[in-house]
Parts: sequence; C-alpha cells; structure tokens
Amino acid sequence: MFRGSAVIKRLTLLGLFLFTAFFCLVLDSEAATIRISSPKVQLKAAPGETYAGEITAENPTEEEAKVKIYLEDWVYASGGTGQKNFSPMGTTPLSAAKWITFSPAEDVIKPFGRTVVHYTIQIPQDAKGTHYAVLFFETIIGSTKDEEGVNVMVAGRIGSLFYVEVKGLAERKGEVKSVELKPSTGNKPLEIVTTFHNMGNTDITLGGNFLIMDKPGKVVGRGDVDKVYTFPGATESSTTQWVGRLPKGVYSMLLTYDLGEGKSLVEEKSLRIE
Repeated sequence: MFRGSAVIKRLTLLGLFLFTAFFCLVLDSEAATIRISSPKVQLKAAPGETYAGEITAENPTEEEAKVKIYLEDWVYASGGTGQKNFSPMGTTPLSAAKWITFSPAEDVIKPFGRTVVHYTIQIPQDAKGTHYAVLFFETIIGSTKDEEGVNVMVAGRIGSLFYVEVKGLAERKGEVKSVELKPSTGNKPLEIVTTFHNMGNTDITLGGNFLIMDKPGKVVGRGDVDKVYTFPGATESSTTQWVGRLPKGVYSMLLTYDLGEGKSLVEEKSLRIE
C-alpha cells in the first residue's frame, strides 16, 4: 500500500471536528477524501466481555480512494486544552489498542462507495479504569514539492477515538489544587485560574460554573468555567475570563466543578475589587 520512492507526510485532523457526525479531510478540490461515521467510540464493558461494532468509511468523490487502516495510542497533550498526542499502539500505559482487532486493514473505496470496518474489543479479565486507542483511516490526498524540489506525497488521515471504560472499575475522582482569582485591570478581564489533579483511573474533563455574590448575597455575576482535559495522574490548569465589571468592594465567588457522571466539587473564594 502506498508504494514508491516519494516521501510521505501525514496530516492529522482530530479534536476540532470531533463533535460532528462525520468529518472529512480535504487538501484541495481534486484531492481524494473520505469520511467516517464514528469519530468517537465510547463504551463500557465488564472484564472478560467482548464488544463488537463497525465504522463506515465513505468516499464522496468521483475518484477511487485507497485506504490504509491501523491502530495507534493517544493521550491528552500537556496543557489541559484537549489536544492529543498519538504514538504507536501499545506504547502508553492506558492503551486499549491491543484489545482491538479489526478488518479490513486496507481497501480501495470506489467513487461514491463505502467500506465497513468491523472491530472487536476483548476486555482482559484483570482490566480496570478506562483505556484509549484510535483507529486511523489514511489515504494519499495529493503531492507537492519540498524546499529541495523533491516530490512529496501527502497522506491525510482521519481517526475514530476509542474510550473503553471497564464497567464498575473506573474511579472518577480528583482534587482542585488551587483557584487563583486575578481581578480585572484596565481592559483586561477578570481571570480564574483553576488547577486540577486527576486522582482516578479514567479521563476527566473538568468543567463547571461560577457565581459572584456581593455582601448581602445577591448574585452580581455568573459564567462557565473553561474546561480542562486530564488523564489519570495529571495535574492541569485552565484560565477562565469574565468580561463583566464590578464596583469596588468585597465579593464571594462560588465555583461548582463538574467531574462527570453526577460528581462535583465546590470551592468558595473571596474576591476584592480595588
């Protein structure tokens, strides 16, 4: 698959388009494109259980698309923004890639055609927590020349992210290590810096909201806390900006953080506006 002496570069599109039902990769108007039915697969299965599913890849163009399909690991990149790092399968502590088998590993999708990839996930008897993998669909989408004039083939890939939670054995817990309030100055808005430590064995996307109250207890401001994305053992921070303005005085801020699945943490901080 993809034979030849040309150099191959990959472009990965994940993250921004994961909320869509399908997502596709396009280099230019004549580049081969495919789209997949399941950009995210989230499931719960008990130890020893086998789960089977399928992902449909479609070719919406007038040209055939040669597709290579393979597994890799993924983790959240440091910074808490939700960006992801990818690596060969089985190289991360919480990899689910070795639990997954699939077919086919490559295919040629006819113009306006489709292929269906069938996958099976076998949960080990001693598994616990949540494990992760990505099933990539890679195609050659064009060519260009590098700075030395060498012809470079550009490979595009799209992926389906797997979140495999071991039923009953995923611990969702964490600690808000600190909340720092930075009052607004000049044109700069008020900032809330939240530092969160994931103490469980599953990923946690920490979100939430806040209320600002004056001394009598009247709510004078509110907003949502920017999300921070964490893997087990990670400590990450997020900065939330609030553009509202408050008169001079002392206020209290009540922050409610959402751990997911009905669990929350509450913090209260004092805020002084000079």
